Amino acid sequence: MSTRRMFFGLICVLVVLGMVGCTGAQSQPTATPVPPTAVAELPIVAPTAVPEPTVDPATAVVMEMIARANAEDYAGAAELVADDMMAYLIGLPPTGIEIYWGKDQFQTFLEECCTGQHFAWEVIPERVEDGVVYAQSKTWMDFTRELGVAPNSWYEVFVVKDGKIMLYVSTITEESLARFKPILYEVMPELATAVQPPPESDETPVSEVTITIANNTCAYDGPLTLQAGKLIVNAAVQDQNWEKYAVSFFTLDEGKDLIDLMATTHYKASGPPSWSHFGFLEELGPNERQTYTYLEVEEGLLYMVCWAGSPETAIGNAGPFVVVP
Repeated sequence: MSTRRMFFGLICVLVVLGMVGCTGAQSQPTATPVPPTAVAELPIVAPTAVPEPTVDPATAVVMEMIARANAEDYAGAAELVADDMMAYLIGLPPTGIEIYWGKDQFQTFLEECCTGQHFAWEVIPERVEDGVVYAQSKTWMDFTRELGVAPNSWYEVFVVKDGKIMLYVSTITEESLARFKPILYEVMPELATAVQPPPESDETPVSEVTITIANNTCAYDGPLTLQAGKLIVNAAVQDQNWEKYAVSFFTLDEGKDLIDLMATTHYKASGPPSWSHFGFLEELGPNERQTYTYLEVEEGLLYMVCWAGSPETAIGNAGPFVVVP
């Protein structure tokens, strides 16, 4: 089964409310008749109008897209995203991030993920800021039900402009990942190898790397063995779709990996978790190129995450790099 068919879903909960009232006969005192003239003089009070609840336009677009996806109308759901929309699914094995670009890829993703899976997706918006909808969600599908980890929970960000979703970022919660990852690795052990250090090789360690940010993500295609000590980082931004970009390097405590790190990049995160340690972070502008010196590369494992904003979004990663003496 494709790993893309694992990660979304929603449950419908029907609540029936009943109301029972009781009345009993009671004797009433005889009212004093009101003269007709007095009745005519009583003021006429118009009933107070109850305003209809308003729904933020951006939230309405998001919730309509969710409703269509739950109805298995994936083409209809894709009609509510922009032709050049970006979708980032963060914190999932094997790479920690999956990226879909454009309406057609988004529709294909929904079809591959959800068809025949009794997919259900529950989204609860939390706040809206200038067309950016921040929400929490839960998903159900047959695959996660069979593994006993449904529902999975997520932090969601939807950027809506002119009635279309321009950006969608979904990050699995750390709690869901902690339940999901060990069971997933048990049934699909090949996924676990992607986050393990590369085997020992005879490649020459390097002291310089080049990170390229283009097409709304970042790429590194050089050696994964680094020389301890000074590291030269060349960062080249070939995009201008975001207000700012950044490249960062981390070390992690034993027992944590790149997947765990990516799951901490959601909008509610108060900062890097205590088990991760910033070694290097530099910001760049659109179409900017810079060279930096990272002076504290020590023996062990090193992880890279690149970012864009606003809103701040992890758009790619690399590692683990093996740093040798």
